[in-house]
Amino acid sequence: MISISTKYALSSNPFSLPAALVAFLLISFALSSNVNANDSPKLSTTFSAKMESVSYSKTILPKSRPDPAVFFGQTPISIKTPKPKPSLEEIFPKSTKTVREMIFLKTGEQTLEEKTFKLKAGEGIGALLKRAGYGPEKIADVIKTLSGKANLLTLQIGTTFQVASRGIRFSTRPKYDIFVINHPKDGWFSLTTRRPIKSYLNYANGVVSGSIYQAAIASGVREAVFNEYVSVMGFSVDFQREVRNGDSYEMLFKINRDELSGNVVGSELIYGGLMLSGEPIGYFRFKDGKEHIGWYDEEGNSAARTLIRTPISGARLSSSFGKRRHPISGFNAMHKGVDFAAPRGTPIIAAGSGVVTESGWKGNYGRYIRIRHNSKYDTAYAHMSRIKSKIRRGYRVKQGEVIGYVGSTGRSTGDHLHYEVLVNNRQVNPMTVRLPNGKPIEAIYRDDFEKTVENINAVLFQRDTKRLAGDPAGGTAQ
Repeated sequence: MISISTKYALSSNPFSLPAALVAFLLISFALSSNVNANDSPKLSTTFSAKMESVSYSKTILPKSRPDPAVFFGQTPISIKTPKPKPSLEEIFPKSTKTVREMIFLKTGEQTLEEKTFKLKAGEGIGALLKRAGYGPEKIADVIKTLSGKANLLTLQIGTTFQVASRGIRFSTRPKYDIFVINHPKDGWFSLTTRRPIKSYLNYANGVVSGSIYQAAIASGVREAVFNEYVSVMGFSVDFQREVRNGDSYEMLFKINRDELSGNVVGSELIYGGLMLSGEPIGYFRFKDGKEHIGWYDEEGNSAARTLIRTPISGARLSSSFGKRRHPISGFNAMHKGVDFAAPRGTPIIAAGSGVVTESGWKGNYGRYIRIRHNSKYDTAYAHMSRIKSKIRRGYRVKQGEVIGYVGSTGRSTGDHLHYEVLVNNRQVNPMTVRLPNGKPIEAIYRDDFEKTVENINAVLFQRDTKRLAGDPAGGTAQ
């Protein structure tokens, strides 16, 4: 039997026992459970030492929770990240200048004769190969081999074919060739190859004298690059009214050339600047991690606006917003839009993305389209000669999409576009209305964008040019 003596007196309240006594009783109970009933030594314990507090010099932090996986007996493994998508250079082999070279690479056979043929109007690939000297059996083999490789019914008139006795080569899209080759052992097979493309960086600048288009083309700017420049700058600049003689422009752009033929196969504007009546404007091209291409000023503000001020290219402003004498009725009336004179059939684009709410004939407006862009902005287009067939009520258009063509329908005296901007269902002047900007550069891409701007500036300064975007005085690289 275990006896316990202690200097602590028990209180009449059983729940007011000192902590030390409670601990002692628990220890005693644990010991008694391990003692044999026959061996019952007497245990006498006396608490007489003074209890002292324990202090720690360092802060004790809780331990982190263990990984739950350790309780399930699982074996740790390492996870490999997925392989990146292969580049086109890895997928498609490099093309050759002639079909004879590719035949030798793939078969080891020499082919001496090679001729070039162009597809004529009303002619199919079978008729062309017959002109080239192929017999019915070889023609059938070539067509069968091309099954699923190219749509032979949509080949364009003028498509060039290089034809040799053991194979042919042609192209249905830029930068790629299709070969059909007869292997001496394996028979006919087809092959898609990538034409080598080299990019060249170009710079052009000049002073406007008469027409910015003529000045730009004369300085070596390709028309496709100039159209992209106008599209970007057109959010901020009215090229019909604001650009004057003496204003200066600059463009940094990339030209892609086919190394085999030397032909230009693409272009890309990288930076566009304009000194407009002493005020510099400039925008930089930037592609973010989502492969989205945007245009921003040096501070990262978007060049895009909700609406384009002039939804037609190469037109002349023939009538402004405000009171005027109507050319047909002869009465003074409010002209609630602007008119752009242009040749009949000139394409008209949507000034912004939105939903078509009206499309068709509308009295004095003639052929008419109205687009709802958001809860605040609408645009309207009138007197069109023709509306594109898909532009119907409820259709969702994209900014820059062609919606119709210039005409003189309705109450009109000549070919022109009547263009209106409506704010909260009220017509306002399209040339002066303040339009909200697009979204600025996202914070997560800010560092990448600043590096892009820095690289473009370095190229511009190396060319000893004036930076119209933010440094009208010019400068040199630091």
